[in-house]
Amino acid sequence: MSFKIHVKKIKGKPVLEIIGELTGENVGKIAVRLERLRKTTARLIAVDLSRTTFIDSHGLGAFVYCWRLLENEHRDLVFVSPQGFILNMLHNTNLDRVFKVVDSIGDL
Repeated sequence: MSFKIHVKKIKGKPVLEIIGELTGENVGKIAVRLERLRKTTARLIAVDLSRTTFIDSHGLGAFVYCWRLLENEHRDLVFVSPQGFILNMLHNTNLDRVFKVVDSIGDL
């Protein structure tokens, strides 16, 4: 499956949209984008997972690392609209208790 990432602003908040499968092959691209967003003054970084079909342990690791850095800076990493496999994975690993998860961009 193809993989695409886009950064956009919605309501003045940076949103990283991930389309396709996030695996060890492309996690570096996500890490670079997350780091760039972290260097901004944004209070939160949203990750739109509505079109993300799979995340492996490398992808989760990148999110946990970014979340810890943001947490230390009293900022938030928010997942938006995780679907199917990803929603189940977050629930089954209790990561939905660690990460803030919202149903839509409007909930930010």
